[in-house]
Amino acid sequence: MFKFLNAKYRHITARHNIPYQEPAVGSAAVPVTSIVIPCAGADYIEEGLLSATFAARFAPDVEEIVIVSDRPAIEFGELPPKTRVATLELTQREEGYRYKQIYLSRLIKLNAPLQARTDGILMIDSDLNLLQMPRFKIEEHHIYSSFRQGKMIAKLDKAPAEKVPAYYKDTVRPYIVDHVNGAFLAASRKTWRRICPLWLTLFKDTWELMDDSQPPTDQLPLAALLDMLDIKTVNLGDWMNWPVSKKIGGVASVIPKPVVGAHGGFPLSEWQKYLVSPESELLFKGQDYTRKVRYLTDAEKLTASE
Repeated sequence: MFKFLNAKYRHITARHNIPYQEPAVGSAAVPVTSIVIPCAGADYIEEGLLSATFAARFAPDVEEIVIVSDRPAIEFGELPPKTRVATLELTQREEGYRYKQIYLSRLIKLNAPLQARTDGILMIDSDLNLLQMPRFKIEEHHIYSSFRQGKMIAKLDKAPAEKVPAYYKDTVRPYIVDHVNGAFLAASRKTWRRICPLWLTLFKDTWELMDDSQPPTDQLPLAALLDMLDIKTVNLGDWMNWPVSKKIGGVASVIPKPVVGAHGGFPLSEWQKYLVSPESELLFKGQDYTRKVRYLTDAEKLTASE
């Protein structure tokens, strides 16, 4: 009961999970003009290129599409229209760390929005395909996303007290059941310039303290920094980040027309059918597949590829 009377709790929850409304006429809101796609590791080049291909075809009003990777541009071959590759050189975790590849992918993601050159920046995961042009407007000091269920602080539930960074105790959003889905995040360039440095700092600090018994998540530190920077979080609705495998995995289906961002969907070859015709029936794997193939330790990943 006390938390509901706490002024900080009331302040944060009033600025959290706000339904999207059209910005007021004459406001400084900007449209989405850059699509940024983090893509770490040679194994994800095909996926990143597919996401860029969808963005180039179905989001024609954007000014640029930026694939941000640890791989050189030459490895991506011929790029879709308006697409460029930004290659980052980032420090890896120590040799014995079990999730070096996932850790590196998160570092690339946390640096990715700053590689864009325009003011309206949408960052999507490489396994998210845009099926329509995102038409929402972006205001300063806001972040736009879809929301999912699950307390982010649960990632630290079994950790010894000395391994849990003290700053989480004073935050609100990590303890709220609904949280922004990091696979689809939009903000202004100015807002990203505030978010990214702190996001990177909290991510590194959290996963330096924690052991490597679980994959390092970027969404826990994101929830904390949104409190710290007093950012408003706006809910764009489920169609912006529609979970393909969860919704239609295992059953041949047509993607619903309202979907803007289709998240997941394997094998990738099924998406080629959509490029031929959006009316095609697609048969994707079930929702258990993603965790099996995307959250492996480095050793498991090596074995799986043999």
